This record gives sequence, structure tokens and C-alpha cells, in this order.
Amino acid sequence: MSQDKRFSAKEERRRIVAALFDPRRVPSALVGFENHLNYYHRDGGGLPEALARGLAVFLNSTVVDQYFRRFSGHTQVNAADLRRLPYPSEEQLRRLGHASANLGDQACVDAALEGLVQAC
Repeated sequence: MSQDKRFSAKEERRRIVAALFDPRRVPSALVGFENHLNYYHRDGGGLPEALARGLAVFLNSTVVDQYFRRFSGHTQVNAADLRRLPYPSEEQLRRLGHASANLGDQACVDAALEGLVQAC
């Protein structure tokens, strides 16, 4: 028997923690997400893989975490907060997604974003 612990944003290293959902790994026609999660979609459907991965890399970056901490006075992240973030273009996010950064490695995420910035 395992016991799950939910972390609040105060306990996390970053205020925004992005993860990818890969529908190929879940053999089901329908999927549900907890109501406290924010998710990105396009017209109610999924995003292209490179775009989704680039978005996750961007959101998990130290730059975004620092931006959010500086301009938001609270620890909870809601959809309005995410809409107010300045995002790279879709093409830049796709390129970032192709860089294939390891989302669990902060240095790798930050290096991938730095590479995108230097490439522009």
C-alpha cells in the first residue's frame, strides 16, 4: 500500500510544473484530469508533439519561474496567469520541442531555452 502526497506550489521547486501527456501510452478513448490542473489544447484536442514538448520545456524553465515569481504575488497558478505569460512564437516552441530537453533535468531545460534564444 502506498500513500500519495500532494505538494502545494509552496513546496515545489518551481511555481509552474509542466508535464506531457502522451495518449499513445494510455490505451483509452477517454481521459480525465484533476480539476486543479491547467492544460493546453487546440480546439479541444491535443497539440502536435513538438509544440507540446517545446511548451513544457519553456514552462519548466528557470526564466519562466523567475518571471512568475516577480510578477505574481501568489503561489497558486491559474489559467489567467498562464494566459498573461509572454510566450515565444509557435515556431520557436516547435524548435524548442525538437531540441528534446530532458524535462527532469533543470540544467538541460535551461540550456535548451538558452539555445533557442541564441539561435534567434
